[in-house]
Amino acid sequence: MDKINTANWADYFGEAKATTLHASERYTETVFEFNEPKLASGNIRTVTTPGMVLTEMSLCSGKPFQLIDAEPKETAESVFILEGDVESRFPYLKEPLHFSTRNHNVQYSTSFAGNHIFHSGNFHALTITYDLPYLNSLLQSNENSSLQKLGENIYRRENYLASPHSMNWDGRIADVVLSMRQRKFQGPTQYIFIESKMMELFAMQMEHLHTLQGISTKEQWRKEDKEKIFAVKEYLDCAYLEPLTLKHLTYHFGVNEFKLKKGYKHFFNTTVFGYILHLRMQKAKALLSDSQMTISDIAQFIGYNNTGSFSYEFKKRYGYSPSEVGRI
Repeated sequence: MDKINTANWADYFGEAKATTLHASERYTETVFEFNEPKLASGNIRTVTTPGMVLTEMSLCSGKPFQLIDAEPKETAESVFILEGDVESRFPYLKEPLHFSTRNHNVQYSTSFAGNHIFHSGNFHALTITYDLPYLNSLLQSNENSSLQKLGENIYRRENYLASPHSMNWDGRIADVVLSMRQRKFQGPTQYIFIESKMMELFAMQMEHLHTLQGISTKEQWRKEDKEKIFAVKEYLDCAYLEPLTLKHLTYHFGVNEFKLKKGYKHFFNTTVFGYILHLRMQKAKALLSDSQMTISDIAQFIGYNNTGSFSYEFKKRYGYSPSEVGRI
């Protein structure tokens, strides 16, 4: 598996260029573009504001790969996954943290470092990194229990992960993320807009966590059952285009239907067929970008008999229609 150390991006790519798009006393925007045949290509856009840094990373590889954050640093950040299926391992966590499309989480680490295994070739994410004194100024109110917990952990210098399992976006978060990427404003005004949307996303995350507290409880899973659930996922990663039923999966892996459904939701924050749909849509997007197949052919290839239904689901998921792929 190819490995990329994020501390030395330029060492891995024959084509690498950093460009400053805007620089002022308050805001800075840069973009780093990279490409290496048979490894990966993509770009990293960074917008720096007083107190927060927005990083949008888009990366495409023909096969699974690994990113390594090897330089330990104290940091607090929010993560929003637009596309991809990633397994992140951090030294302070016993279990890996799984992310998929439209997942998010918040964490504070006294010595951030980690390995990130991307099971799909395409990855697209937004990260908001907070200046710690600035973040502390936002956490003075104790009315929200999530804000209070994050503030206490930063004060004590204790690692904090908002949720042990990545959370699904709700419609409000999806709308804000889409508006940030559409760039409705030009010139310096766009950075004021982006800064305000970062604050809005942080507020939404904290409110989401506050709502979830008391609803979720710790569940104990037998090692044998957990291994079966993860084995199903590994199987689906390869067999997602085949005709699949819960009956087939439960029989093949020796796990009952109720436990499979509950386990998939518990460990991966989605349903079995929600995950299959996610993989099929990723495949459709890749085919739209890289092949000469028509939209109708691609729809049938991933299991849709109706092109209209495929186009509707694709646009709902990605924010643009299949015919627009390549122009985004």
